[in-house]
Order: sequence, then structure tokens, then C-alpha cells
Amino acid sequence: MEIIKNESAQFMLLAGFIIAIGLVITTVMLNNIIFESNMAGEAGGDPIKYDIVNLMRISGDEMKSAYRNATNVSGVSEGNMIANFTNQTQNFSANLPKIYALHGEGVNVSWDVSNWNNGNYANFTENGTANGATNWTVIQNVNKSNITVYITSGTFYINITNTTSFWNITLPAGSNSFNSTNISSNVLPPYSITFLNGANAYGNYSINGTASGRAFTRARDYILYSTVTLSTSIMRTNITIPVSVPW
Repeated sequence: MEIIKNESAQFMLLAGFIIAIGLVITTVMLNNIIFESNMAGEAGGDPIKYDIVNLMRISGDEMKSAYRNATNVSGVSEGNMIANFTNQTQNFSANLPKIYALHGEGVNVSWDVSNWNNGNYANFTENGTANGATNWTVIQNVNKSNITVYITSGTFYINITNTTSFWNITLPAGSNSFNSTNISSNVLPPYSITFLNGANAYGNYSINGTASGRAFTRARDYILYSTVTLSTSIMRTNITIPVSVPW
């Protein structure tokens, strides 16, 4: 009888232990479910954030593409270039909402090309605006290059530098070109091209050549603006971004 009693007690202790383990496992599982639910709720905004970022990117890319397509045609007047640009961007704007409507989102994209219309060239800063980085490196490890610059106002400098020497070029307003094919006689490649005092000068530039053995182009005429509006049943956002054209 004593043996039977001991066995019963052991079974009761074992059952209690199993129940305790089950409660712990259940609690952990519930905590995990609640945590995952909270994470899913917080991540619910991520698709919207992604859509906004994606809209900003593709609207900027479309503006650059439309500008290059409109200006890379010879014998076309400035007015017709702007008209061709407008045709491409309007077609883009008309079709984009159809795509986002499938997601239950409303989209509108508009363009501000007043700088182009008025001939207001960008600054020579890193981002093309007056508050951009005034001294900045355009490209590094250049093997050869050709630089064309037109300055409407101000004075800025182009610095050509390798590890041991540099060549500083001063370009005042009215300078409309600088052919850098003779750089090798002043600074041996590979070299870096840096713009200095860019916030105090306006104009456009085009640089093409090879860097690290690959062809490259760096160019800027104007800063245009794209305004993206995205709306859903729970939110609405309106963002205007500067776009450097052509690149």
C-alpha cells in the first residue's frame, strides 16, 4: 500500500510538472503571437512608405528621361523642346494613376519647369541649389575627360587633382567652354575633378570621358521640380522634390 501511495504521489507531481510546462509554453506562444501581430501592424505602413519613395524615384527618372529626349534632337527650337518634354511627362502622369488605383491609392504627379522656361541655370553646387555643398568632387579616378562650361553669373573654380599635383582653373562669367584635353600636360591621370565656390555661380556644365576604365557623363542644366501626391483611405501626402537635368 505504501508503494502504491508513493507512486500516486509521483504521478501527481509529474502531472503538475507537465501542466506547468504547458502553461509556460502557452504563455510564450501567446507572447510571440502578440509580438508578431504588433510587428505586422507597424509594418502595415511600410508599403505606403515604399510607394512614396518609389513615386519620388520614378517621377524624377521620368523627368530626366523626358528632358534628355526633348533636348537631344538637333534643329528643334526651345519652345518645341519644352512641348515635347510636356507631352512625355503628361502621358506618364495620365497612366501612372491607373497602376496605383489597383492598390486602392490615388496618385497625381505634376511638374514645375519654370527654371527651364526662364533660362535660370542651376548653381554649380553638388545638388544644383544655392544651399548645396559649394565645394564638392564631381568624379574621381578619371583617365581622360572633356569639360564644357557656360557661366551666366559669378566665378567658380575647377580643380584637377591627382595624388601629387593639382591644376586650378578660374572661370568667370561669360566663359562658355573649357576643353580639358590638355589636362595630361598639367596633371597626370588618374585625377579627380572638383568644383569650388559653386554656390556663388550659375550656369551649366557637361563632362564626359572615362573613369576607372569606364565611360561616364556628368551634366547639369537646370533644377526642375516634381510634386508627387499620394492618397489612401487613411492618409494623404504631398512631396516636392528637386530634379537635376539632364543627369
